[in-house]
Amino acid sequence: MDRSALAALILKIDGVLLLVVALIHFAATPFALRFVSSQSTQEAFVQIGPPFLLSFIVVGILLLPIGLSTIYSADSFRRGERWARAICGFNALGVFLLPVALVTIMPARYFRAILFVVAATLVWIVAISMTVPLLLTPSVGARSTSR
Repeated sequence: MDRSALAALILKIDGVLLLVVALIHFAATPFALRFVSSQSTQEAFVQIGPPFLLSFIVVGILLLPIGLSTIYSADSFRRGERWARAICGFNALGVFLLPVALVTIMPARYFRAILFVVAATLVWIVAISMTVPLLLTPSVGARSTSR
């Protein structure tokens, strides 16, 4: 398998893993909402519940197009198309920042929840592996950007 084919395969797997993380996020939503509810008064939860729920759901929703665009651009990345390299680079940067945010913001006690640990582990794996295709295949400035 040549480097470009390996890069495309890695990107496709990463895209699928991001879709799995999105599904985990949606599955964890009721648990997270119940946790927030149990940690606050009823009056406080009425105020913080809706914005918490919105931000929690938005993360899952935004993981869907990141995963799908990574899968979609993988074959074009393999062919060396600049637009695909740019999309994969932007997606890799965004995904790389997710575990950085997890480590800097989330207290260690949250890493006891199994869905959180599974999702966080997958995000770490994807964050690292999404950089591999960018390193495997050097940027070629003269490639075509349209078909």
